[in-house]
Amino acid sequence: MNSQPTSQPADKFKPWRDYLENILIAIFLALFVRTYIITGYKVPTGSMAPTLKPGDFIFAYKLPFGLKLPFSKEKIAGRSPERGQVVIFTYPDQPRTSYIKRVIGLPGDVVEIVNGQVSLNGQIFKYTEGNSEELSDLPSFQIQKVLKESAPEGQRSVLTLRDGKKSRFGPIVVPPGEVFLLGDNRDASDDSRYWGSMPIQRVEGQLALIWLSLNWQRPDASRFPKVRWDRVMTIPK
Repeated sequence: MNSQPTSQPADKFKPWRDYLENILIAIFLALFVRTYIITGYKVPTGSMAPTLKPGDFIFAYKLPFGLKLPFSKEKIAGRSPERGQVVIFTYPDQPRTSYIKRVIGLPGDVVEIVNGQVSLNGQIFKYTEGNSEELSDLPSFQIQKVLKESAPEGQRSVLTLRDGKKSRFGPIVVPPGEVFLLGDNRDASDDSRYWGSMPIQRVEGQLALIWLSLNWQRPDASRFPKVRWDRVMTIPK
């Protein structure tokens, strides 16, 4: 007698298993990208204005500074940041809070500030008047001015008080394995002038992109923010 092949009953749960597997894979990839490659942040203060303004939403590129080992503070395959880079980092005593500043000095550099002008290894940065329209949407723009700061690695915009006392700091030598950081809003930034240089191991990523910018300081007292369209999808210096 010829036996007829018997058909296997359909697995009615297979579509759901496939769906669940796809979700788990997507979550894993998202967590991997966020942890090791790109992370998003919101800028809450003006300490990096005019480069970054309150309400900016940014992406930071993390891969150049190494892969953090799971359940450890150690990193592998990382490099040191470069002068002039805007980097995201954490304080040793506040590991859950991220901060953003600009790298001014690397290990062995001599950093000094004289009459508000930064000096690096004896070379004083040059300053010229900038475009004050960059401040028009900041609440304290009347008492501040924009300067173009020319450093060996390039030029960027910084803020200073119009009638403020010219600051003085240093000189100091940046210790091995650390970097000296400043905010671009020089008279309104808590940075290495106050808490010292930062271990390179604490650097998490470099500023890559402003993908959205919302201005909540509306003169019409609106409950809704205004989009700064000129800043959306821009790469700041």
